[in-house]
Amino acid sequence: MNSSWRFAPGQGEHSAASLGNAPDWVAPFLELDQRFQSGQAQALSSGSTGPPKELTFDVNWIRASALATESHFGLQLKPRSAPLLAWSPLPMAGVGGRMMWWRTRILGWDLTQNQPSSSPVVPAPPQGQERYDFAVATPQQAQALLQNGSLSRLSILLIGGAPIPASLEARLLQGANQFGCAIHHGFGMTETLTHVATRPLGESNYRALDGVEFKISAQGALEIHSPARGVHHLTTRDAATPAKEGLSKGFLWKGRLDHVINTGGIKVHPAELERSLSPLLSALLPNRRWYLVGRPHPRTGEEVRLVIEGPEEGNPSLEKAIMARTREACPGPERPRSIEWVTKMKETASGKVHRY
Repeated sequence: MNSSWRFAPGQGEHSAASLGNAPDWVAPFLELDQRFQSGQAQALSSGSTGPPKELTFDVNWIRASALATESHFGLQLKPRSAPLLAWSPLPMAGVGGRMMWWRTRILGWDLTQNQPSSSPVVPAPPQGQERYDFAVATPQQAQALLQNGSLSRLSILLIGGAPIPASLEARLLQGANQFGCAIHHGFGMTETLTHVATRPLGESNYRALDGVEFKISAQGALEIHSPARGVHHLTTRDAATPAKEGLSKGFLWKGRLDHVINTGGIKVHPAELERSLSPLLSALLPNRRWYLVGRPHPRTGEEVRLVIEGPEEGNPSLEKAIMARTREACPGPERPRSIEWVTKMKETASGKVHRY
């Protein structure tokens, strides 16, 4: 069975009309393309903050997003005698996967779509080329690309859909340097038609794409304004602070306001603290998922608890080592005070870990 499918409308190997020999898993993507050509464009929200809902987009908003991506990464400036080569392993359900197909239509790209998988392998690029010019992946997929050496076949990789754990980011940055692949992390959501800002791996500053403006509310929430995409002063649930050079130069993401923990009057942003603890815990919890969450506490109102995926509940030596490491790294009152083990973490419809 084919695990990848090349789609180059107008000049490539397959088109939306070539349904006869397409694998079953390709059919929904081609149906998505047919609907787009008739002026229909919908996507489901990620489900991070509630049940997923279907959103309808004006084709002009999608065009603005596609052109902003092209400009942001300088893809229109690269001299070429053939269409830009793109690659995606993202599923059709999310806006990230849909935007790759819509970019292909709008910008005339040559897209190779992998069968969606958590551990994809990049196939050899078409047309005798050594690399795909632009590719997308989730953090989990990017980890697989690093492990199987596929980064060597990509010039630019945009990671989105979820935060990147600090330990994984360090490994990806090393792989990016080894394989000559420029890796960026995108910030955005379904409502904004994917990324409105990106940062190169290893940097903390997110910089806006063309046509996007940011503000920060009195409550510390990031506001997004991008009229060309149909986004008008959208207040997010993301906590952010301006870059050192000012908000016009970008912002630093602190985490979700929904996840802020108030322990004894001290507000803790779990994502920010996780980035600090990750290097210390990676040795004790290799390739293990974990996160921080607030739990009721009779004296402080809430305490910071470390939730770990795995079967080691009741292992006192491991728990003792973990608590010693976290106390060493974070001696203040915001440090994790207890550990909770879960056999399997819950996930949203888009594959993000659901904190509870």
